[in-house]
Amino acid sequence: MKNNLVTITFMTILMVVAISFESCNNNKKISCINAPVEEVKVSAIDSIPSSLGDDVSFIMLLEPQNTFAEINSIQVFNDTIYIFDKNTRNMLLSFDQNGKYLATFGQKGNAKNEYSRLWAFDVDKQYVYMYDRAKMKMLFFTHDGKFIKAVNTNFRGDSFKVLADGNYLFSMPQSDSHNKLCLVDNNFNITNVLLTFNEKDMDNLANCNLFQRADDRIIYNKELSDTIYAFSDKGKCIKSYCMDFSGLNVPQEYKYDFEKLMEDAKEDSYAYIDDCPMIHGSMMIVPVSYKGRHGVVYYDLQGKTVLNANGVKGEVPNPLCVSGGKMYGWMELDSYRRYGKKSHIPDEVVTFLNTGGRVIVFS
Repeated sequence: MKNNLVTITFMTILMVVAISFESCNNNKKISCINAPVEEVKVSAIDSIPSSLGDDVSFIMLLEPQNTFAEINSIQVFNDTIYIFDKNTRNMLLSFDQNGKYLATFGQKGNAKNEYSRLWAFDVDKQYVYMYDRAKMKMLFFTHDGKFIKAVNTNFRGDSFKVLADGNYLFSMPQSDSHNKLCLVDNNFNITNVLLTFNEKDMDNLANCNLFQRADDRIIYNKELSDTIYAFSDKGKCIKSYCMDFSGLNVPQEYKYDFEKLMEDAKEDSYAYIDDCPMIHGSMMIVPVSYKGRHGVVYYDLQGKTVLNANGVKGEVPNPLCVSGGKMYGWMELDSYRRYGKKSHIPDEVVTFLNTGGRVIVFS
């Protein structure tokens, strides 16, 4: 995140459209959802200032010996912080609000309570849910790390969110079925197909956070997609936001094949959403790559306008989730060094970072 967010003009058009969803086979009924659409026109963008908010708080993570190597996603539930290292150590751990280590959830292996390739997790009042994409099974744990059960799925999932009624919203990788986003019941049967892959699509497996929870809403976006979907906590699509980057949207042929976009060195030629947006109060925070610059668009959902980044309080580094009205991100030594204004960071936090520690930052 660097420099200024320059001129951004948002033109919001509210309309009602019927979105038709195809079934995954002849036995599934075709579903049709009516949802309002806001068209968001982005005329120009730079990155946000590299300054850390002066009203943020810090939690120093007291990591166990067999610790994670990086932080790919965070969830906070009942004051417990869940840290997911998806790409390197492939493990899920929990900490309290003082940074004390609480539990590790499962481990790699071939036993019923172990996983081969942990791909996503979620938390509700009942369980910690972990999806093993390689073995196509959901593992259920208590909040203190005790294994409860494992249930196989007849599909290969990507990421998911547990809904208020006990069902699931599941993102799918590309397969012969072309299913991209589905409603799944609590027996792991697909009940409705909401989005499908185009036949020419080449799936992008790099995306880490396909979903974000925002109070009673769930936000879904797939990298390079121009559309952000907002669902109710029971899986109903309630609104979508269509991003128009004024002629810089990624062409269809590259949307079909993210690898080709990278191989042709075109990732700096276009503008696109590069991670799942979050909602913090009345703001939608949209991570974007704009011609090689990585930044954030702050969109006021009530005023339907952009907020200048310089006027946004409580900026946190590497934001990964919003919970209880607070935004959570994280910082290690490299990201700490990128910030100019550091005088408000406590000395003990600086010392901790310099000794290789990682901190959760929230506002």
